[in-house]
Amino acid sequence: MIIKLFTQLVLASTLFQFFPADMASMQARATSTQPQERHFDLLAAYDSVGARLPLAHNRALAPVKNNPNSLGIVTGAQSAIVVDRKSKEELFEKNIHESRAIGSITKLMTAYVFLEGSPNLDAQAVITSGDIRLGAPLHLPVGETFLARQLLQASLVGSDNTATATLARLSGMNEGDFVARMNEEAADMGMQDTTFDDTTGLSSKNRSVVMDIALMLDTILENEIIQEITQQSSVAVTGASGRTYTIKSTDELLATFVNQSPYAIVGAKTGFLPEAGYGLGTIFSHEDAGEVIVVVLGSESKDGRFQDVKSLAVWAYETFDWPGL
Repeated sequence: MIIKLFTQLVLASTLFQFFPADMASMQARATSTQPQERHFDLLAAYDSVGARLPLAHNRALAPVKNNPNSLGIVTGAQSAIVVDRKSKEELFEKNIHESRAIGSITKLMTAYVFLEGSPNLDAQAVITSGDIRLGAPLHLPVGETFLARQLLQASLVGSDNTATATLARLSGMNEGDFVARMNEEAADMGMQDTTFDDTTGLSSKNRSVVMDIALMLDTILENEIIQEITQQSSVAVTGASGRTYTIKSTDELLATFVNQSPYAIVGAKTGFLPEAGYGLGTIFSHEDAGEVIVVVLGSESKDGRFQDVKSLAVWAYETFDWPGL
């Protein structure tokens, strides 16, 4: 009898697991002062996490950590990210959702929108007084005539604000329409936390997060013209007057060991505003590994941003292995 009773209790308990309780039972549970047993749903938890965390497009190609004890490095930047370019796997992150002004990193999007219009890069343009934008050295004088490609070089290599404003004017769009197009391109790239307010980056309303900047670098540096220009440590620009102007790159990493074998810089752009600090976005390649995107925003100094990016790139290549390479 006892065995039979025990069997019935077990059967009833099992059936209760599969069939919902009636309304009375549910109400009793809701009003009960006794603690209720809680069940952990593994599949539901997995779905919840998966909905919040983006997965690599092809996890089989993602880098493998060879030193599980290495959690990264200490950076002076307020926010930072390292991403494997091919798999989109995040290798390092710090305050990746913190929105900050991005300064002249903006000029990458300006160049991209300008080139999307399929302009004649041999077209001539005179720099006018209306093009002048202060806040950075003026490499090219007002009244001088340059080719569109030379203005592009001055913008991306020397981060020249006036050359950038001249480019936007040369596009045929007014500044408002040009900026609107920049925001449309950002949306198309999946940059959900980015807003552009001007073409040069002088406006503190040009704001983004490091993840969005990584997305922008990944897309824009597919453009061979932009990629080639941002790899140049200096350019010599000759105006219609015959005078030559030498413009040095604002990216000092181009002259360091991270741009020498086995490393190489695929492309990069610096940024600075007093209220935002120093920023830098760079794509690196390595002879024995894949390409990594490194972005820092809010570094404490000009030299600090270069040290932050350089250290993060070296750490990534020393800490991860790339299967199949």
